[in-house]
Amino acid sequence: MRFIGFCVLVHFFGVSALTLTGANPPAGSRSAGMAHASVALTDLWSVHHNQAGLAFAESLAVGFYHQGGYVREMDHQALVVLVPVFSGALATSSTFYGYEHYQEIKAGIAYGRQLAANLAAGIQLDYFRTRFSGAFQDVDLVTFEAGLHLRVNDHWSLATHVFNPLSYEQSRRNRYLPAVYRMGVLWAPYGQWTMLVEVEKRSRSAPMLKAALEYELTPCFCLRSGLSLDPLLHCFGLGYAWSSFQADLAFSFHPLLGRLSNFSLSYVF
Repeated sequence: MRFIGFCVLVHFFGVSALTLTGANPPAGSRSAGMAHASVALTDLWSVHHNQAGLAFAESLAVGFYHQGGYVREMDHQALVVLVPVFSGALATSSTFYGYEHYQEIKAGIAYGRQLAANLAAGIQLDYFRTRFSGAFQDVDLVTFEAGLHLRVNDHWSLATHVFNPLSYEQSRRNRYLPAVYRMGVLWAPYGQWTMLVEVEKRSRSAPMLKAALEYELTPCFCLRSGLSLDPLLHCFGLGYAWSSFQADLAFSFHPLLGRLSNFSLSYVF
């Protein structure tokens, strides 16, 4: 019965069983608390939203992310390991979505480095596997993603990212992985405030606008809020940092589906 209910939910909200539903699933609760307007952020979770941000990492770090789905079968987990190297940083990531009858797995290896004092670039090779019990065969796909990050000055940053620019389709089996283009601006007018605006465009979809705000209440505690359009999502989050440990919590609210919650934990060595 759980399997049938999951299939009905997936079909009702227009997600084909033969499509990689997550495409490039975001991760990290700092990003989630800001409606994933995160292409211009530079932190451990840049491995999921713009690998150019890895270039600014200085220490070994690990992170774990969990998002509870609208039903338990739609839970999403991610694990990240970042290792600085002499010319930049390497990172590996893995994500898992679904349950025993339907699974989406993504594994990636990324590299980010600075090209100039204020310019960084990053690239990642991705492997996807989608498994659906019963009538359909497993789907295995390989693609790549890349990004740029420019620090214009102490207050402004620009960033862009592309996922799967080839946007290929196996028409014989109707399997499709969309291209995703993102461009964003980060403005930090004061030390405690960070504002972000981002546009995301997926092939076969209209552009989506996202905006977010982060406020550092104390050196250890910050509040976040974000809004995305089409689909409409209101997001809220908070973060707590203590020594080398970072904990983040986020909530998003969909007008039809309700609330999603997630958390992420990271440690910098």
